[in-house]
Amino acid sequence: MNNGRAIPLINSVCYVRLAVSEPGASAHFVSDIFGLQRVADQNGEIAFRSDDRFRTVSLGQNSPDGASVGIEVWDDEALKEIGRQLSEAGFAARGATAGECQRRYVQSALLAEDASGNRIDLVVRPTRSGRRYFPARDAGIVAFHGVGLRTTDHARDLAFWRALGAEVSDWVGDIAYLRIDGLHHRVALYPSKRNGILYAAFEVEALDQIMQNSYFMQESQIRVVQGPGREPASRQMFLHVEGPDGLIFSYVNGMARLDGKPRLARQFPLTATSLCDWGSESKDVPELGAAV
Repeated sequence: MNNGRAIPLINSVCYVRLAVSEPGASAHFVSDIFGLQRVADQNGEIAFRSDDRFRTVSLGQNSPDGASVGIEVWDDEALKEIGRQLSEAGFAARGATAGECQRRYVQSALLAEDASGNRIDLVVRPTRSGRRYFPARDAGIVAFHGVGLRTTDHARDLAFWRALGAEVSDWVGDIAYLRIDGLHHRVALYPSKRNGILYAAFEVEALDQIMQNSYFMQESQIRVVQGPGREPASRQMFLHVEGPDGLIFSYVNGMARLDGKPRLARQFPLTATSLCDWGSESKDVPELGAAV
């Protein structure tokens, strides 16, 4: 059951829309360095895909509605229920216009903000592609996996996500790992002094691809902000790399799958070994380290 429903309200994290200062440089990083497929350049945004979806990343310059995270909603009835749940919890959400839906490649949407001011697009029927995903560089990516968000009000932001049906799998300090399906987490909330998307994570085939991409980034003189490493709570292996405008993209693999039974969230201390049991530390991105 999910918010009293046999069917969950939300199904997946389906895209990120990012505001960048130099779309050309950022597009080069996303496609030629990180390994996503460039598919469209319209409505002032450059779109990229990583799986069967038409797009999972969009880059825009001076976008009127800024950066946002797309959350796929089960159907229009679930969208109405989400609107009611958010209103009762004290969060504002409005219906997207036809133009806003077109820019997001969806049929309908509610546009909301969490307590920190992170824009969350709650969308129905995001566009899929009938063509095979075929990137310019084979980085071993198989799917868009999830996001890390900065939170300036973690208690209220947690209430926002719980209104959508998400549950906390585990805590590291006040970092909350949120699950919306059978995996340990799809969304992670990181306490911060500012809001925004911290990273976008993409699943790769295996540990081999994480190591291969690590060497490729070193050879290409791309900044690795953390990794290769592994999260003790989720068992997920990761590599966080930084592109233009401080964009952090991540390769991930091996996240623990939960059985769906009721489960108490575990509490880990906010220490380096709680964030990575392979010994990798992030020195320059405070949210990814043990001192925020």
